Amino acid sequence: MTSPSTTVRICQGLGITASSFLAGTLYAASTIAIPTILAPKTTPSLLLSQWHTIYRTGMKIGPTIALLGAVNYLSVAWGAYNSTYDTRVWKSYVAAAVGTIGIVPFTLIFMASTNNTLLAQVAKSTLPETEIRGLVENWAFLNLVRTGIPVVGTALGLYGAL
Repeated sequence: MTSPSTTVRICQGLGITASSFLAGTLYAASTIAIPTILAPKTTPSLLLSQWHTIYRTGMKIGPTIALLGAVNYLSVAWGAYNSTYDTRVWKSYVAAAVGTIGIVPFTLIFMASTNNTLLAQVAKSTLPETEIRGLVENWAFLNLVRTGIPVVGTALGLYGAL
């Protein structure tokens, strides 16, 4: 068994870093940012505006970070599959890639309805305050569940690296 090349090690590091950063970002949105904007005196229009800022920021960086992690994991998987250094780990890197980029289909399948309703309210708020708060709380819960996807990706990337 030969040691992985420097390029492989860099790709391992980038994949692990990207997936763990993504998990931390998602976790922070649900456990720090959303509880802060749900303060009792926050008006519905301010709550929607602040949620929209969090949402837009996440839409800009989340998929990019997920793609960066997945591409690096797949690069390592390809190298492991085609080399003699340890062919058994290529599956863990493929799974890590899926675990990292998996936030995209999760968002489209499980969060689209909540996202679309909140986005419509940002444009023109027609729902009562309690319903808006409930939607934001539901979004935070779904986002927290989504956090587990790149956590699994990170764990599998670490498993492959070790």
